[in-house]
Amino acid sequence: MHNQTLETNRRPASPCDAGRRFGRASHAPPCVSEGGRSDLRSAKLMNAIVRTLTFLACLFLVFQARTEKAKPFIFKPSNGKGPYSVVLWLHGYRGFSPEGYFPGEKAQAMQRHAHAMGAVIIGFPATTDLGDNTQQWSEEPVADHAYIQARLKEIAKTTNIELRRVALFGFSQGAMVAADLATIYPESYLGAIIMSPGGFTAPKASGARKPDHAKQVYFCFCGADENQANVELTKAYARHLEQVLGAKVTLKLYPGIAKHTRPPDFMEKFPEWMATILVAKERAKNKSE
Repeated sequence: MHNQTLETNRRPASPCDAGRRFGRASHAPPCVSEGGRSDLRSAKLMNAIVRTLTFLACLFLVFQARTEKAKPFIFKPSNGKGPYSVVLWLHGYRGFSPEGYFPGEKAQAMQRHAHAMGAVIIGFPATTDLGDNTQQWSEEPVADHAYIQARLKEIAKTTNIELRRVALFGFSQGAMVAADLATIYPESYLGAIIMSPGGFTAPKASGARKPDHAKQVYFCFCGADENQANVELTKAYARHLEQVLGAKVTLKLYPGIAKHTRPPDFMEKFPEWMATILVAKERAKNKSE
């Protein structure tokens, strides 16, 4: 059963997380004393342990992707045979519904979106089961990316999809995960629609610009009167994506909207927004030829 109440309760861990600088420092540490070297060795050991645990977590999550979970929803275009681009839904905290990505809408309406875009719309439960038939994303990009790719490869066995043409759209915790993954793995994701992002941890978007970032398109949306942390994080993502990574970004804060939910024009505008993301990389490729 879809739990909209739980889904609507996630926001950045603290207001200061919303303004935190994205990306991680990559410079070498300065020269240090003997005692400092000992501290550095301890830090390196701890980093190695963390990397190992992350790798093991990835293996576990990939295994989980093959175990029994709530079934994914898949909306296919009614025309053509594929391979189709993939439009992947990342749900909010405890917010997965096998019925689709917009609470209260009929399946026919979401099916019309797939037909209008000529793409397959897919959604499945997040990485971590919480023991009550609900899930959350791990907010560890390596783990979430490995899990998503494993699920898509399974679906590709029975649905004719193009795994190199995947666009993301997410809400709340799913929006934050979508933004982080698309920036860290721009070769795997064409861009994202980011709606009212929030989560348990600070954002982890890449701070290193890559050539593929210039081919990406992002839409960043939030109600102007939502929780301040969600609003600030939405604006921070938009600035970072455009100014640091060089992606094409549309930012819109909806006046008078205080409820933590999808944009009021989502059902009407979604195919238009997603079509912009899906064609951007091809347009960039044609320009360079």
